[in-house]
Amino acid sequence: MKTLHQLLLLFIALFIKHIAYTQTSDLTAVSNKYDSILKEQNKGISILVKKNDKTETVSLGNFNLDQNSVFNIGSATKTFTAILILQEYEKGTLKLTDSIGAFLTPIPNIDSSLTIETLLAHESGLDEIIGKNVLDIFYGKDDAIYNSNLLDQVEKNNPEMVGSFDYCNTNYFVLGRIIEKVTGQSYFDVLRECIFIPLKMRNTYPYVHKNIPNLATPYYEEKDVTNYLDYRYFANIAYAAGSIASTLTDMEIFYTSLFETEQLLKKETVKMMMESGNQHYGLGLFKTNINGTTYYGHGGNNIGYAFRNQYNPATTDLYLMFSNSRTIPSKNSISNDVLAYINNNPIESFRNIDIDNFKKYTGTYFLKEANLTLKITLENNKMYLVSEAQGVKSELTQQNEKSLYDTTVGVILTQIQNDTNSLSFSQNGFTTTISKISSNH
Repeated sequence: MKTLHQLLLLFIALFIKHIAYTQTSDLTAVSNKYDSILKEQNKGISILVKKNDKTETVSLGNFNLDQNSVFNIGSATKTFTAILILQEYEKGTLKLTDSIGAFLTPIPNIDSSLTIETLLAHESGLDEIIGKNVLDIFYGKDDAIYNSNLLDQVEKNNPEMVGSFDYCNTNYFVLGRIIEKVTGQSYFDVLRECIFIPLKMRNTYPYVHKNIPNLATPYYEEKDVTNYLDYRYFANIAYAAGSIASTLTDMEIFYTSLFETEQLLKKETVKMMMESGNQHYGLGLFKTNINGTTYYGHGGNNIGYAFRNQYNPATTDLYLMFSNSRTIPSKNSISNDVLAYINNNPIESFRNIDIDNFKKYTGTYFLKEANLTLKITLENNKMYLVSEAQGVKSELTQQNEKSLYDTTVGVILTQIQNDTNSLSFSQNGFTTTISKISSNH
C-alpha cells in the first residue's frame, strides 16, 4: 500500500509530465509566444510541421496566412532546378562533369569550361546578376530590362573562387538555360511536366502573377506592394533561381516526395544531392548543422515574401514557414522553438529585458568584419537591434544576466566586463567585438 508521501510524489511526477506534454503536444506554445508580438508588428507567419508522419499547422500574427496561402518560395526554386538537372543526369542526357560549353554558346565573362556540378554547388565564382538593382527593377517595371538577357550583364568571374562555396543566383540562371537546351522546352513547361503534375501540386505555379487564387498579399517596408507585382519580374529576373509560387501544403508534398520516395529521383541521386558539394551546400540543398544534427532544405527571400524549411532525414520530421514580407520576423527564435517542439523539448518564454542593466548600451556600433553599422535603440521599454543598410529592425530579448538575443537573425550581444562602449557579438559560431561609435540621446 502506497504511503501518502509516495502518492504525493506520484501526483507531482504526473503533473510535471502533463505540463511537459502540453508544452510539446502541439504548436500552441509557439502561437502563445509569438502571436501578440507579430500582431503588434503587423506581421504574419504560417507554419506547417510534419512530425511522426502527421502534419500540423498554425497561423501567427496578422493577415490570416495559412497552409493554403500562395506565396513566392524565392530561392527554394533552386532545389526544383537541381532536380530537373539531375533527372536529365539519370536519363543520361548530361553528366555533372559536362561543361557549360557543351550546351550553350559562349557567354561573355562566363568560363565555358565550368562544369554543371560547380554551378549546382555554387562553386563557380560567377558574378551575381539577379541581386543588382533588384528594387529598382521591381518598382520600375522597365520593359527593356524585362525583355533583355540578364546573362549579357554578367561581369568577369573570379577564377580564384572556382571550387569554393560562394552563393550566387547566376549559377541557377545558367542551369535554367541548360535545361531548356537539353529538353527543347521552356524551363516553366519542364517544371509543370516533371514535378508539379506528377506530384499533383495543384496550387503551385512556375512564377508569380497577380491572378493566382489565394495569393498572399506581399508587403515590403510596411506597404502593400501588390500593384507592383509583374509576372515578368518573377519569370525573367528570378527565373530558375527564384520564380516559383506555392503553398505550404504543396511544399510538404514536394519535400516528402523528394526525400522519402523515388517519384522525382532515385534514392542514390537524392543521396548525392545531400552529400556532394561542400559543408554548406549540396546540389540545390543547404546543409545546416543544429546541435549535431544535419538538416536539409532551402530558404528563399524576395520582395514581399520569405520562406524557410528544414528536413531531418533521420526522423523524416520537417517544418516549413513563410511570411508575406521580405524577411521572416523573429526567424531564428521561431525556428529554434519549432525545432524544440519537433524534438520534444520545452519552449521557453521570452524574458523581459532588465532595462536598467542594458540601457547604457544603446548607441551606434561598427561591425568591422562586415563593414556594417548597427544601432541598439530603446523605445517604449523595448530594445531593438537595427541595421538600416539591411532594412532590419529586430526586437531584442534577454538571454541571461549579461546577454541579449536578437530574435530575427540570431545575434547574441554580451556585456564585456568594465566596458560599456563595446559588446561581444556572436552569430552562427562567429564571434567578434563591436565598438560604440556614438551614443543615443
